[in-house]
Amino acid sequence: MDLLTELESLAIDAENENNNNTLKISLVNDNRPTPQLKPQKRDYTTNYLVKLEGPLASPSHIQKIAGLLEPPLLKTGEGELSSATFCLIKGTTRLAILSALPNYTLTFIHVNMADKHLSNYSMSPYIGSDIDPTLPHHRAQSMDQLFLPTQNQYPVWYFFYGTLTDPETLARKLSLPELPVLRRAMVKGGRIKMWGGKYKALVDSSSSSIVDGWAYEVSSEEEEEQLRYYEADEYEVVRCEIHIVDSGHIVEGLSFRFIDDL
Repeated sequence: MDLLTELESLAIDAENENNNNTLKISLVNDNRPTPQLKPQKRDYTTNYLVKLEGPLASPSHIQKIAGLLEPPLLKTGEGELSSATFCLIKGTTRLAILSALPNYTLTFIHVNMADKHLSNYSMSPYIGSDIDPTLPHHRAQSMDQLFLPTQNQYPVWYFFYGTLTDPETLARKLSLPELPVLRRAMVKGGRIKMWGGKYKALVDSSSSSIVDGWAYEVSSEEEEEQLRYYEADEYEVVRCEIHIVDSGHIVEGLSFRFIDDL
C-alpha cells in the first residue's frame, strides 16, 4: 500500500469515526508523570503519519512541541465525504509528541518506506565508512551553498544494485508503459552484503571499495516514493557519486543504504 492509498484509507476512517486500535495510540496514563522517552536507533529513520487533531492543530504546532527546525511535511487524505490532514514525521518526533502530550489520544500510522532526509547544511547522509559528512569541511561554508542532490530535486539519478537492476521489475514497480533505460554504473565507498538469505544490502565501506550496478534517472517524487516503499524502512536514501561507465561521467545521485545490523 502506498502513501496516497494509506491517506485515502485514513480519511475514510475519519468519516466513519473508525476506532480501529491499529490506527490509534492511547496516551492516557491516569495523570501519572510520563518519563522522557528515549529514542532507539530505528526511531531516527522510521516514518509515521500523525493526524492533525486536538493540540496538534497544524504543522507549526508539531514543530513547537517537538522542537523541530522546520514544520513537518503536510499530507491530505481525501475521502468521498470529507478529508483528513496528516503530517509526515520521524520516529523521534513521535516520541517527543508522546512525552509532551501524555493525556491525549492521537492517531499515528507507521509508514513502511525507506527514509529520505537529505541535509540542507551538509553532505549528509553520504555513503562511505571513511567519510564523515558532519565534519566542518563537509558542512555549508556559506548561506547559498547547495548540497546535491537536494531533498526535492527531480529528475534525480539513482544507483541500483539488487532486484531493481532488472528492467521488468523496475517497470512493474513504477507502472511504466515500457521497459526503462538503465546505464551500467558503479559507486565507491560501499560494499554488498546479504540479509535474509536472499536480499542484497549496500553498506558503508572504504573509499577504495567499488560496487557495480546500474543507474536510472527517477523522473518525479511519485516514482521515487514507489521505490522507497519497495525498499521499505530497512533502508535509507543516501547521497553518492555515481560513475556512469559508458560515458565516463560522474553524477551526484542517490542510492539505498541498509540501516539494520546484519
